[in-house]
Amino acid sequence: MKYVMCIVFCCLLCLGKAQQRVTGQKPEITAPPLELKLNPFYKKYLNANGIHIIASWRVPDSAMYAAHRTLTALTGYLPAGVLKAMTDIGTRVGVMARYEGTTDIPEHAHLARDTSLNWDLRARGLGGTKWLPLTTCAEENILGYQIDKYHAEDILVHEFAHSIHLIGILTVYPDFNERLKKAYDAALAAGKWKDTYAATNIEEYWAEGVQDWFNVNAEVPKPDGKHNQVNTRKELKAYDRGLYDILSEFFPATNEQISCHKYINKYRK
Repeated sequence: MKYVMCIVFCCLLCLGKAQQRVTGQKPEITAPPLELKLNPFYKKYLNANGIHIIASWRVPDSAMYAAHRTLTALTGYLPAGVLKAMTDIGTRVGVMARYEGTTDIPEHAHLARDTSLNWDLRARGLGGTKWLPLTTCAEENILGYQIDKYHAEDILVHEFAHSIHLIGILTVYPDFNERLKKAYDAALAAGKWKDTYAATNIEEYWAEGVQDWFNVNAEVPKPDGKHNQVNTRKELKAYDRGLYDILSEFFPATNEQISCHKYINKYRK
């Protein structure tokens, strides 16, 4: 694999092609619809195939459009029933500004009371569930800033993959976790994903797999507790065919670059 290419070029490519996939035109950023009954913290709004994208006034429009591009692609590939399950429950994505933290998000403000963990240091994105159908992500990751500690991977794709799984897929296919667990157990029994985040549980196994599928995961030469040498769809197919086959039921083998992140990304030393 090659090293990181010019991030400026990637971001210009992302923003230049944003939204063309659906309308050919850039949608207008508006105030959130009143019927969503959102906290006044949110001042900006876009809609990606029924998924609400929301942010404070601090988030630049470029980050809103980049998130819209990624989410339009992801949701556009999903089976109609899975997407409907997500839109029926009001699934939304909150974009954090560079200088906002996880606990600045109104729905996650309660995490500031967690004395066991500093969530503003730990997380620059969280996945959604049926009980709180909100995914969060961060400006610096969406736009590929050099200061992003997750610069070699797309956190929006990872966290939204949790929402797809826990909100959409499980609603339509209640027994899905049994199949996913079978693939997960088989992979671990074969010694795969050792010392990686994918080995944590079936939820992270799925989300890391979605990143690999769209070629937006990080790569390191040896397992480091988070990643290994597998970070593309092609590599996933050769490494863990069970997970690959499950993902293929929900996403096509597209060559579309859905974000500013690319498969060539590596963590800088």
